[in-house]
Amino acid sequence: MSETLAPPLEKAPDHVPPELAFPFRVGSAPGIEKRAFQAVIGAFRERPDIFFAVGGARTGPGTWIVTRHDLVREVLMDSDNFESRGRVDISSTLGEHLPLIPIEMDPPEHVKWRAVLDPIFSPKRMKALEEDIRQLAIDLIEDVRAKGGCEFVEDFSSKFPTQIFLRLLGLPLEEAPKFLAWEHAIFRGADPDMRRTAYRSILATLRATIEERKRAPTDDAISYVATVKFDGRPLTDKEMAGVCMILYLAGLDSVAGMLGFMFAHLAEHPADQQRLRDNPDQITDGMEEMLRAFPISSPARIVKRDLEFHGVKFKAGDIVTAYTISAGRDAREYKNPDKVDFDREEASHITFGVGPHRCLGSHLARRELRIALEEWLKRIPPFRITPGDEVVTNGNSILGVMRLPLSW
Repeated sequence: MSETLAPPLEKAPDHVPPELAFPFRVGSAPGIEKRAFQAVIGAFRERPDIFFAVGGARTGPGTWIVTRHDLVREVLMDSDNFESRGRVDISSTLGEHLPLIPIEMDPPEHVKWRAVLDPIFSPKRMKALEEDIRQLAIDLIEDVRAKGGCEFVEDFSSKFPTQIFLRLLGLPLEEAPKFLAWEHAIFRGADPDMRRTAYRSILATLRATIEERKRAPTDDAISYVATVKFDGRPLTDKEMAGVCMILYLAGLDSVAGMLGFMFAHLAEHPADQQRLRDNPDQITDGMEEMLRAFPISSPARIVKRDLEFHGVKFKAGDIVTAYTISAGRDAREYKNPDKVDFDREEASHITFGVGPHRCLGSHLARRELRIALEEWLKRIPPFRITPGDEVVTNGNSILGVMRLPLSW
């Protein structure tokens, strides 16, 4: 998710030991535009397990970066010392305060909000959506199958999750190009004015739809948000807008990025691709292993009080980024972590987070990814990176695939 970046510091705060301070931003890691994961993981392995990235914060001038799997997990599980409130700043971009529910809520409030919002993404509801998701995947694949190739990001991975979320939220499918343009401005655009305009346009659209659903609810997520009660009362207008904004933003770029890296891997590793073709019952296991290898985003927390964390002194108000990106490649947790191994014994991962803020939409994301893999491998012949062309990746708060030319 994109946030407002404060001007970078020239040096770390006084309480940061010089040996733990490094000028570092994920988006400027050498090689990020060609091999995002190799660039980021390589940079992290040259640093201590906990270090301070000068100028590297997502909501401020600097951040502690925690890279080791067990330490990442500890930060995400510990809501007593690390809080979510205030970790994402789009309010300054919008020019008004918007409560981003539930990701900026901490226990016990967060638990109550999750109980209210969980039905939107319940396994039962996701199963009911499966037929529509599969048909959309088939339609998009059939549009390119006879062409012998495609630009995967433009033709599939950006359209697929966007249209699914438009259906889930109850927004008009015919306006998908407009929503895609706004998504591009927020997650990939470099112009802050365009980002601001996109945020405000999305918010205005969501608010107008919320008002319509208040008057005439239908069977969609915005109707649910517009009519559900929290602690026995209706949600306020700002709460409704904040929930819908998070639902919209969280459901788009994350799945698109995951799809991009998964299909890039299969295009570059024909044996893995053929194995899933020959053994479709292994697609789910293969998907989970690729999720372990390609986590695309890493959550941030704010230190609630001065504390010592594994020998490092944190000050209240410090930002800590728990890098699930590196946790998934931690050699202390996984044997040969850089290898995508469909037979891996250590099958678990924390790509969707862990603890109270575990991804609300993980059931939907997994369903989208699995169906996309199933239908592509069923309908498209063996594919590869188009000869003479190349994959283009990027990264800031979210790693992504900008261009993936495939041919078959």
